[in-house]
Amino acid sequence: MTTVLQHLSTDRIPGATAVRPALHPCAELVTVTARPVLPGAIVLAVRGEVDSSTSQQLQDGLLAHLRPTGPPLVIDLTDVTFLGAAGLTVLVNVSEAAVAARVGLCVVACARSVLLPLRITGLDELFDIHPDITHALLRLGDGPDG
Repeated sequence: MTTVLQHLSTDRIPGATAVRPALHPCAELVTVTARPVLPGAIVLAVRGEVDSSTSQQLQDGLLAHLRPTGPPLVIDLTDVTFLGAAGLTVLVNVSEAAVAARVGLCVVACARSVLLPLRITGLDELFDIHPDITHALLRLGDGPDG
């Protein structure tokens, strides 16, 4: 919540009850942090809200770590507080890119704010979803290359 409040102007719009957003309100609403882990996977920890205003930033952050026949990726959505339709589209795009690059991909999700949109859209059947990083890494280790 503090991150969001940093980007809101204190100026009020006449007759409105909400504050006017700053020029670039999504600058810090979503972050992607990469960290290599054993056995050669990369965990991409996503934090924040994923909607139409942050989806391109998320997609760029995830695809930056995807290399043809590179290490498998674990997309950790544990700290995602909102996952909108644009965020779901990003996950599908990254999944398709991972298949084309022949790279393993797992998703870590345990919050209702992430799992519910995935279930409602049926995308929980597309992604290899795990409750934590340990389970995701174990799954990647069971793959044909692990």
